[in-house]
Amino acid sequence: MSEAIAVALVGADTPASQAFLDVLGEMPLALTALYPLSDDEEAVSVELRHQSLPMIDVASFDWKKADAVVFVGAPELAKRYAQAACDAGAAVIDLTGATASQSGKPQRGHIVGLPHVLTSMISAPLAALHALGAIDFAGATAMLSVSEDGQAAIEALSMQTRQLFAQQEVELAGYPKRLAFNLLPTADCGEEQRIATELTAVGTPLNCITVSRVPMFFGHAVSLNVLMHDGVTLEQIEAAIQASPALYYLKADGAAGIATPQDAIGGDKIWLNQLQVAADGRSVQMWLVADNARLPARAAVLLLALL
Repeated sequence: MSEAIAVALVGADTPASQAFLDVLGEMPLALTALYPLSDDEEAVSVELRHQSLPMIDVASFDWKKADAVVFVGAPELAKRYAQAACDAGAAVIDLTGATASQSGKPQRGHIVGLPHVLTSMISAPLAALHALGAIDFAGATAMLSVSEDGQAAIEALSMQTRQLFAQQEVELAGYPKRLAFNLLPTADCGEEQRIATELTAVGTPLNCITVSRVPMFFGHAVSLNVLMHDGVTLEQIEAAIQASPALYYLKADGAAGIATPQDAIGGDKIWLNQLQVAADGRSVQMWLVADNARLPARAAVLLLALL
């Protein structure tokens, strides 16, 4: 049995932290303490396993109290405090992508990061197809909810929606153009290169990817197109998908067979739907949706278990 550990959760007042707390509460990870940390003076408490825990000011926290520190939903706090937590001897897990972290097993005095959630969404079906044969080309169009950018983006979308209905001038809130009732390509923020690099590192390279923000609060979607080197059958692809532990293949008639990001909220798997195979068996198209907060939260809790 693993030893109980003390965990500090930085960004505990963000929506991403709630997914982490939900997963942590469901899994049998032994804790001596959980320290919820925030820089918001109005944040009061969080709940874990039916116990209310008071919020702690991150600026005054003694990092030596924590065996592990998890940064969620607040990249600015990760930039400011991750190295301090690391220097204090804690194992640091950064879910924000804001630090120069590396993947791998968490260790005290080191910062470990997770791949972008899109990397996880795309690598699983590509790995399933790769098991059937060589892939000549793979391209993806990704539609990300604003929660990918944290609490401020959620508030910005909510504010812009209210302003539009009230026929007021819309505040951009740090984005180059309006989020509400709009689609915003984000090629200049480095996400596409990061995802392509991460997919290559795990052996499922992608030839091209386009990433955009869509006016939704939670849930991501990906349209994935793959060209196989040799022809495969629909039955072979379905069997490979169903054998993947990371994928949930939704196959049903009518409305029940339509997977939306909202359907995947609260789930631990990547939903795969709208699977199409060309007559020659080489061109494969599919639709993927997932809970963009819960997938990395589950991965982070599994990393904590390794301590």
